[in-house]
Amino acid sequence: MKKILVCLAFIIILINNKLFAQTLNIKSPATVIKCYTAELMSQFKLAHPNAETDAHFENWMQQKIVEKKANRANGVTAITIPIIFHIISKGEAIGNAANPAAATINQQLLQLNKDYANQSNSIYSVAANSGIQFVLAQKDNSGATLAEPGIDRINSTTRGWTDYNTNGWSPSYIDATIKPASIFNPNNFYNLWVIPNITIGSTTSILLGYATFPTASGLTGISSGETATTAGVVIRTATLGSIFSPFDCAQSFGLGKTLTHETGHFLGLRHIWGDANCATDYCDDTPVHTTSNSGVPIHPKSNSCGTYDEMFENYMDYSDDIVVNTFTNNQVSRMQAVMTNSPRRISLATSTVGAITGSGSNKIAFENCTGVLNITEAGSNTATYPRYRDLHLTLNVENIATGAATVTIAATGSAVKNIQYQLITPSVTFAAGDNYKDIIVRLFDNAEVDGNRNIILNYSIAGNGVTAGLAAQQLTINVIDDDNVKVGLNNAAIYSENFGLSGGNFPAGWLSGSFISPVGINKFTIGLNGGAGISGQSLYITNDKNTNLLNYDVTAAADAIAITPLISTIGYTNPTLSFNYKCNGEAGTSATTPVDYGQLLYTFDNNTFYFLSDAAGNNYKYQAVNTATNTGIITLPPELQNTNFSLGFRWVNNNMAGNNPPFLVDDIVVSGTPQSPDSSISSSYGFNIRNGSSSNIFRDTTTNNIVANINSSNTDVPGIKATITGAGNGTAAVSTSGGAFIRTQKVYQISPLQANTTTTYQATFYFTETELAVWGTNKLKLKFLKVKDGVNLSGTLNQSNSQIIVPLVVENTAGGYIAYTGSFTGFSQFMLVEPTTVLPITLVDFIVTPQQDALQLSWTSSLEINNKGFMVERSLDGLNFSNLQFIAGKGNTNTSTNYSFTDSYVQHNKLYYYRLKQIDIDGKVFYSTIKKGLIHGDKNIKITINPNPSSGHVNIFIRGTNNPAIIELINATGQILKQVNGVNAFDSNYNLMLTGIAKGVYNLLIILPEGTFTKKIIILE
Repeated sequence: MKKILVCLAFIIILINNKLFAQTLNIKSPATVIKCYTAELMSQFKLAHPNAETDAHFENWMQQKIVEKKANRANGVTAITIPIIFHIISKGEAIGNAANPAAATINQQLLQLNKDYANQSNSIYSVAANSGIQFVLAQKDNSGATLAEPGIDRINSTTRGWTDYNTNGWSPSYIDATIKPASIFNPNNFYNLWVIPNITIGSTTSILLGYATFPTASGLTGISSGETATTAGVVIRTATLGSIFSPFDCAQSFGLGKTLTHETGHFLGLRHIWGDANCATDYCDDTPVHTTSNSGVPIHPKSNSCGTYDEMFENYMDYSDDIVVNTFTNNQVSRMQAVMTNSPRRISLATSTVGAITGSGSNKIAFENCTGVLNITEAGSNTATYPRYRDLHLTLNVENIATGAATVTIAATGSAVKNIQYQLITPSVTFAAGDNYKDIIVRLFDNAEVDGNRNIILNYSIAGNGVTAGLAAQQLTINVIDDDNVKVGLNNAAIYSENFGLSGGNFPAGWLSGSFISPVGINKFTIGLNGGAGISGQSLYITNDKNTNLLNYDVTAAADAIAITPLISTIGYTNPTLSFNYKCNGEAGTSATTPVDYGQLLYTFDNNTFYFLSDAAGNNYKYQAVNTATNTGIITLPPELQNTNFSLGFRWVNNNMAGNNPPFLVDDIVVSGTPQSPDSSISSSYGFNIRNGSSSNIFRDTTTNNIVANINSSNTDVPGIKATITGAGNGTAAVSTSGGAFIRTQKVYQISPLQANTTTTYQATFYFTETELAVWGTNKLKLKFLKVKDGVNLSGTLNQSNSQIIVPLVVENTAGGYIAYTGSFTGFSQFMLVEPTTVLPITLVDFIVTPQQDALQLSWTSSLEINNKGFMVERSLDGLNFSNLQFIAGKGNTNTSTNYSFTDSYVQHNKLYYYRLKQIDIDGKVFYSTIKKGLIHGDKNIKITINPNPSSGHVNIFIRGTNNPAIIELINATGQILKQVNGVNAFDSNYNLMLTGIAKGVYNLLIILPEGTFTKKIIILE
């Protein structure tokens, strides 16, 4: 369904006593019917049982095509058709939209001739030049020279015809009244009626055009819908134009292609879908279509008929004017056969009333006359990486290039060149006769929430073959970011307003005013007089701003509006609206056409307003409701999805009669559907991540559900893909070197294009409440288990291949999901595990090496996570261990670290047992395997004293005995200052305290059964 915009000018006065003088437009949606040719043919056949059948015509047509091909040795026959434009208006000045100037007619003729000469940029190898060209008639029906070539201007008012502005003219009225009174001899002229308003059955259903279809040989007894008083084509005035000079920049139907389409019917072509599902248009080189296309479709477009890709660029489809550009060889054969065999077409080919009068210039312009192209960044190529879409932008020549010229394209704007886009054709070269050149801009898709950006294209010309036009010399491509999606399983409120409990002020950002001037006394207010069923304040119409009663003056005309602040649905789908209201008013002639009523509008700029309408196209209106009532769920139109807009609540009343209450609104809620976290095995496309980017949303290629969010990368990383490799609502077993634990069934994998173990980044993974229900209250305590790619999750995991990371956990109960965010290094597999899961440090080696009088312990860790350090423990029996020394760890490191410790207090020929107690920062401990150490040596007594000199204490170790000793400290006069009996100094060093001993030189006696040994020590202060 399309919209035609009907503009009404108004003045609005805003609140806060400020006059905001600006012209506003209310634009009403209407159903646009592209073409009514097939329907009129069907109606005629129903009313005329003896009419020529499709089968009869096609049998005749196929025979004539064969004959035509047999008689045509080289290519198509050149045919010239004289055309007369019957311009119907109400006498407006020439150049008015209803009475277009000759320049507009010339642009339409130029476009018609380009289309029929295959000069409109078709991409198809079967596209063909029809050989048919059109020229402006030089004489009128009586043979007099026309004041304007090809133009017959008719004032409908002076002719006494009905006012087409009131209800529009129907095809039956046009065929019965307009055509017979204005047609030129159809044997000599191709008659074209240009009418401002053509409708079908309703003032909200507008028709763009229709044509009479050719007949076969005109056999006796076979009637036809076309007659000598109706032959020709009818089009709406707003469809006149060309690609180079569109009518009102209307790329939907203002580029002149309606006349191309209807002329195709006039020359024997049928709609490409055959006017039935998967029907034939009797042309073998056009693919079968299910039905008509509209708008701007995207390749490839398959259908249920078995067609892989439809030819929606064909002129006989209903795609927008900006899309269509193709007649095929078979279509050309049909038109050629009609022109040389069908009544009234045969004589047109030899008519002498027309002449070639001139052609367009060599000026060039961008195809998009608005100068702005809005397009989403989403890639359209089928490859998973890199994702991109190619924009084929056209530089059109008004007619043709007159010589050689090189056009260099300059690209500026906020988009980053070669990262967010690439200019594939930085220059194009024109040769004499060229009428367009294709410029390709490649938009790279990404997962980054980087906002909307633009690319601004300009050009410079070298050479004289083309010259710059007067318009459309710059093109701005607005690239719309589609990654800022919201997460959640449940419908969420986007905007709500209940107007508070007191104060009488409009909420921040609201505007209030009138579409008419003077404004009158019926205005919107915020007040407490909503009455039964309304709590607190509400928005309503009042005729007294002092008392704010819920009343209106039925004799004072009003057209008031209250406008919300901007509402953003970006990141949501399926936006809806609901509110509570009262509105009585006046029914008018029927309940469906009230005269005092409330209404809903929307606007993007507070300048142009659009009616909100239901699925049937009926504008929402509120009347005859006296009690507080909820609207229910109002589905907002697609154009209000993923954008910013304001809602308008409008009150209209005439000055005749009415019934209170007027329009009241309360409890406004705009809701939308966020994007669900993915819960199935799936994969995203591959995307580049930029260094430092704040958010990259990876989504399922099939469902578009969210897989993961990656951000804060410290490097650029190409081709990252996010995948869910395991799914489910239960748990699975996982084994580590620290024991057996459980994990989520859901497993993520983040994989870059090339292996990467050094990049640091943050990642958020989403789990639904259902997926984590089995964990109970522990769900918010779960930890990340990060496992290297290629490691079997069923094997035993350790710190050489896995990592435990404590996440930041955010539960969104309303949204039905929990987000877990962690900081990671390198890309791998991810899952959640129970809080008690541990991964002991992996020691690459742990050895004990004998030295002369000591045992050397050395060990290496390959990876450390939260490692506080190691306590070295020793045992004499391998069962009972004591602490020797604490060695600090590295905390967190992914590189190998070497450690060592020397045990100098060991006996020769005695076996020692050693182990390492690894201690985590959080206090958890893990023990290494036990290693043995032995020094072979003599049994002589050796005594080690350290430190010496000393202050405060000395360590004494006796090697070569297992007997206790008596230790005496003696001064220079032989006095015993300190004596300790039964000292065990052979299993470990004995610490002799020297506090209180004066500075000096002393003898230390060690008395053993093997003898007495003296050591001199120096005591410092």
